[in-house]
This record gives sequence, structure tokens and C-alpha cells, in this order.
Amino acid sequence: MIPAPLSSRAGELLQQESLNPALTRALRGTVGFVVPLIVAQIFKIPAEISFAAVGAQVVALTDVRGAYRFRFVILLIVTAAITAAALMGTLASGHLVISVLSIAALAVLAGTARHLSGDYGPGLGIVAALLFIMALAIPSGNQPWWHHAAFTFAGGLWGVALQALLWPFRPQHALRQAVAETWVSVSDVFAALKNPTADDPKARHERLAQCERDLRTAIDRTQAVLAAARTRRTSALMDHLEDLRVEAARLGNRAAALNASVELLASHRCFARIAPSLDSLLLALTNLTRSVALTVISHRPVHFSASEVRLTRCLHLIEGLSEQVRALPPEGTGMLLETLRQLHELLAGLKVMLHDTVDRGAVREGFPLRLPELSTLSPRSLFSWINPAAQIDPLLVRHTLRMAAMTMFAIALYEGLGIHRGYWIAFTLIVVLQPDYGSTRQKAGQRILGTLAGSAVASAFLWVRMPLPVLDALIAVTVFGFAYYQKQRYALAVFFVTLMLVLLTETAGAVHLDFTISRLLCNLAGGVLALVSALLFWPSWERDRFPVAMAGALRAGDNYLAAVIDGLVNGHPFNADTLHAKRRAETANSIAAASLQRMAGEPARRQSNIERGGALLHGNTRITRAITALTLHLQDGQSLSAPGLIQVSVRIRTALSSLAQGVEADASASDEVCSQITALDSITGTSDDARLHLIHTQLAKIATELRAMTLAMNTHPPVTPTDL
Repeated sequence: MIPAPLSSRAGELLQQESLNPALTRALRGTVGFVVPLIVAQIFKIPAEISFAAVGAQVVALTDVRGAYRFRFVILLIVTAAITAAALMGTLASGHLVISVLSIAALAVLAGTARHLSGDYGPGLGIVAALLFIMALAIPSGNQPWWHHAAFTFAGGLWGVALQALLWPFRPQHALRQAVAETWVSVSDVFAALKNPTADDPKARHERLAQCERDLRTAIDRTQAVLAAARTRRTSALMDHLEDLRVEAARLGNRAAALNASVELLASHRCFARIAPSLDSLLLALTNLTRSVALTVISHRPVHFSASEVRLTRCLHLIEGLSEQVRALPPEGTGMLLETLRQLHELLAGLKVMLHDTVDRGAVREGFPLRLPELSTLSPRSLFSWINPAAQIDPLLVRHTLRMAAMTMFAIALYEGLGIHRGYWIAFTLIVVLQPDYGSTRQKAGQRILGTLAGSAVASAFLWVRMPLPVLDALIAVTVFGFAYYQKQRYALAVFFVTLMLVLLTETAGAVHLDFTISRLLCNLAGGVLALVSALLFWPSWERDRFPVAMAGALRAGDNYLAAVIDGLVNGHPFNADTLHAKRRAETANSIAAASLQRMAGEPARRQSNIERGGALLHGNTRITRAITALTLHLQDGQSLSAPGLIQVSVRIRTALSSLAQGVEADASASDEVCSQITALDSITGTSDDARLHLIHTQLAKIATELRAMTLAMNTHPPVTPTDL
């Protein structure tokens, strides 16, 4: 009999794996790599079996989303790409000029893949380069020219088989997983809302802002996945899953409004009376949304029952908190009460949706949801995951040219000088070199640190002769460690892959100290080349890009506010136009945040007013949340006749527009901006109409943030960075 604590822990692990299948991915990659290796040892297959092992691992570790038919197409494309790369490397091996030109062509193709698909392009370019360099380094000898490519293709098919192993038994899982990711993101937002009076409000804000950006990404990605998977036979299931996605998005809006409402009360002395109840509610909402994610994935009655209990608890906690808030002084409580009312109303309808999920889960949905006949689908449908940007990003063009030039140099260095194991210079360069300097520096440090630690530990293996089964077992452990930590802690993943290479080489013969030393030196050389190239060859510094991104975020917020005010004045509900404006505002904030983060990783002499940029981004994010809180008051057919509301919104929009111009020009706040914000002091929030009073409260909050942003612009004036 299994002990209760152990059984409980196993259950928690299985639930966590359902939401984030990192263990499954690592096991898939381990089996993909180790099985060809053991088969080669049993049947005495030549050393070229490493191409099959690597090819299988590459395909097995590829993270794919969407319906199974799209996953199948993507995996076949990855298999074809690495097979073609291995063939290119074999044909170019031993020919310096052809090798150099081939790696340049591969770099350009990798850049094109990045442009066509931000999800799969970067990884596809790296794995193709890996197989190309392997084919360059391992001569085919007397074998046919297609030998390496054939092993790679066979390994890729083995990886596809591992990916598809459970598809027939989980026909809806691919789409349900995408919807569940959205609910997990909502859960993360609720978790970040806790401790509104935290000692470090800046850290709380940054954590919450990151969770909100992740939620926006998950919502958009899931919408694209469901739209691409829709067919006539699956329309009922797609409608149901789309309803669940929209429900998660609405709950995310209520979370933003809840945060804005709580912040209005957090500074009041009476807030301490409701803080424990609020904390309990946020914890319950965090658990509920994760439970909903599990129910969506598994559609099992046991998970539905748990979600039902948690849902009832949340409804009771909302009712109890509402009673406590009504007992407080009325000042500042109206917004929180309205938010709690709408949150209660939203959650009350969730039970029916979850019940439909369980009902649908008990019914077999038919063949098209399992392994559909691909020949009946149009190429446009199958390749809907290709989503190129509307315009070619100059940063990507520079990165592609930089990558092509530096890989040509690295391959010429390796083949021209005959550097022993010099192929690691080129591959390290390809992995480490990123479009921006900050990411390149971080990646280089992680790779060198992992290689150094792995080499130190691997040197101990050089003095111990182990039997082949023990070596195979250790290889499996290191492959699993690499696969598990590859996306979480890259330095640790490199540590495991360094050990794996030493052990793998030892299966073919004795390994000496020069192996680990030469690989360490080559990794160091590749990392240095990547850093130098990012610093000197066509660099694109964020000090030039951030003002444009920040101005775009301010203008997107301006448009979002205009859409919401129009809905309030004319009595429109939260319609498609408002949704698109909200999405553009949140996306623009994400772009500006990413730009600021990249600037923080650049050399100090290349930075420009990091503090001012952070203050502007912080303020604009809070303005976006306040506008989202205003959407709670959008009611169909209930217009607001308030000339003062329009006047205030015009002043706020004028201030936002003027701020955007000042930020884009990297100038201080103009007198016009300051005068517009000073005029906003007339907002008192007093009105006989409770709804209008709450709206004015949020507008006053926006005015406060605008005032802080103008102070930041004038306190931290523009600084012209030196290029010396």
C-alpha cells in the first residue's frame, strides 16, 4: 500500500505535469536520444547513429501547439529541415569555400524562419545549424553521400512517433491544453495581486505587469490556435473552447479592475479590516483558476467536483468581503463593491461551462479530432502557424547579416586552420549570438559557466573505466537533465550536456583530458566572438528604439481610453472595437517593457535614462489598468449624459498625446502637458450618480499617474549618451 503522503505528492506532481508537461518533454527527449544509441550498440551500427539520436532528440523536444494536424506538419518540417542541413554539411565537408558559403546561406534561411514564425523559427535555425556542423565534423568515409541525411531523417521520424504516441488516446488534448494555459495565466495574475501593501511595491508592480503580459500573450495565442483548428465537424467543440477562453479573458479584466479598486483603499487605515478576507479571496481565486485549467485538460468528473467546491468557496468569500466593505466608510469603497459584484456574476456562470466540458469529455468526438486526413485540408489551413510580421524588422535583418558574417568566419577558422574540435566555436557562436547585446551577454555567461562546471566534473570520469551499461545509464540521466533544464536554467542544461558528451565519447573509446579542455576553449572562443560581434558589427541599441516603443504605448493607451469613453457616452457594451483597443494597448506596453529590459542589459555608456524609462512604463501600465477598470461600467443602452466627462477625457487624451511626442523626441515634458494636467485637478469625483462618481475616481487616478510621469520626464532630463 502506497503511503498517503507519497500518494498525495504523486497526485500533485501529475496535476502539475498536466498544466506544464516539462517532465513529459524531458522523458520524450531522453527516449528519443537513448534508444537509437542502444540499438546501435546491440546491432553494431556505425558511429553515424549519432545523427539519428540527435535528430530524434531535436524533434522530440520541439514544443508545438495547436491541433494535432498542425503539430504533425510542423514536426515534419523540422525533420525535413535538419535532414537537408545534414545533407548540406556532408556535401560541403572538406571544401572550405563551399562550407563557408553554405553556413552563410543557412544563416540567411534561419533569419527568414525567424521572420515567418516567431514561435518556431529561432529554434529551427539553431537545430539545423547543429546538424550541418555535425556533418562537417564527422566525415562520411566510404559511405554514400546521403548516409548522414538518412540517419537524421530516420531519427526525425522516431521523434515524430514519440510526439504522436498519445495523440489517438487524447483527441482533444492539444486544443484543451492551449485553453488551459490561458487559465493558468489568469491564476498567475491573481497570485501576483496579493500583498497590495507590500514593503516593495515596485517589485509587486513588476511581477504583476509581467503576469499581465503573459496573460495577453496566452489569450492571443489560444485565439489563433482555436481559429486555425476550426472545421465544420469541430465547430461545436471550438465554440465551447472559445467560450472558455473568452471567460478567462473576462476574468483577467476583472482581476485588473480588482487591483485598481484595492489600490484606492490600500492607503486608508480601514483597509487592515478587510485585508485578511481579501488575501483569502485572492488565494481562493488562484486555486480556482488552476483547478479550472485541470478540468479543461482532463475533463474528468473528479476535477470538476474540486472546481465546483472551489467555485462555491469563492462566491461565499466574495459575498463575505462585500459585507465587510459595506461596513467601511463609503469613501473609496464604491469601485471595489462594483468590481466584486461583477466578479460574483462572472463566476456564477462558470459552473455551467465546466459542466459542459465534463459532458463533452465523456463523448468521443470522432475521427477528425484524432488523426485527421491531411489531404482534405487546404495548404492555407495547414500553414496557418506561419505568421510573419507585417514589416521586416531592421533589427532582425542586422542580426541575420551579423550571424552570416560571423559564422562564415568561424567555419573558415575551423576548417582553414584545422582546429581540433573547432566546430564548437561555430556552434557556440550560433547559440549565444542573439539579436540584442544584453541577451547575447547573458547567454554567453550561462554557456561558459555551464561548460566550465561540466568540464570540471567530467574530468573525474577520465580516471574511471565504467562498463557500457553504466555509461548508457549515466548518458540517459544527463540527457534528461539537459532536456528538463533547457528552457528553465540554461547554464545547468549546458552542464548536463557537457557531461553527456564526455560519456558519449567514452562509449567509443578512452577519453583524455584534452577533450574537455579543447571543448572548453572552443566554447570560450565562440562566446567571445558572439560578444564582440554583437558589440561591433551593425549593433542596434535600445536607446534609439525605446522612445519610439514608449511613445507607441502612450498613443495606444490614448486610443484605448477614447474607445472606452465613447462606449460610456453612447451606451455601448464591451464590443470588438474596445477589445482591439485594449489588446493593442497591452501589446504596446509589452513591446516597451521588452525594449527597456534589453537596454538594461547593454553597456552603461549605451544606455539612456533607464530610470525615466522605467517610471514612464510603470505609469503607463497603471493607466492601462485604470482604463480596464473603466470597462466595468460599459453597459449596453445605458449612456452617460455628462459633458464634464467628455471634457476631462479630452484633457487626458491631449496630455497623453503630448507626452508621446515628448518621449519620442527624447525631450522634457512641455508646458502644454503640464498645463493640461494641472487643469485635471478640477476632478473631484463628486456626483449624485454613483456610476459617474466611480468613473471620475478612475479618471482622477489616471491624472495622478500622468502627473507622476511628467515629473519623471522633468526630473530625469534627456541625456545624450557617449559613443566613446
